[in-house]
Amino acid sequence: MFQMLLGHLVGDYLLQNEWMALNKSKNTLVGWMAALLHCMIYTWTICIFMGEFDKIWWIAVFLSHFPIDKFALGEKYMKLKGSSMRRYIDNVDWTATANPPKDWTMGHQMLTGGFRAVVYAVTDNTMHLLLMYIAYLIIF
Repeated sequence: MFQMLLGHLVGDYLLQNEWMALNKSKNTLVGWMAALLHCMIYTWTICIFMGEFDKIWWIAVFLSHFPIDKFALGEKYMKLKGSSMRRYIDNVDWTATANPPKDWTMGHQMLTGGFRAVVYAVTDNTMHLLLMYIAYLIIF
């Protein structure tokens, strides 16, 4: 299972470029292309690290990753729990970042954003790894 984790980290972080990350959840042709390309690269990375090239496994890895990224399911899950990255981004007074107030509010906003980013990353990774692990148990 370490190979699955390592493949996930390489495929989802090291091989995903900024264009893919920023566009994959957009409902445009570019968004669909970014999501498909990222998920194909991710799937091949998992298969290479695990040494598993079975067609059913390839499909399972792809299908366990694609909907989470394309439809930003980690963000939707966080929103259900009352903590959303989108809400944080929309509610920050970004004009204050150029001229930060001398009180605690800007520091608090930065800490809140940092915390939510970490929670989002953990939520997203847990979803990916959990679905892929379940698929692995079913297939093998």
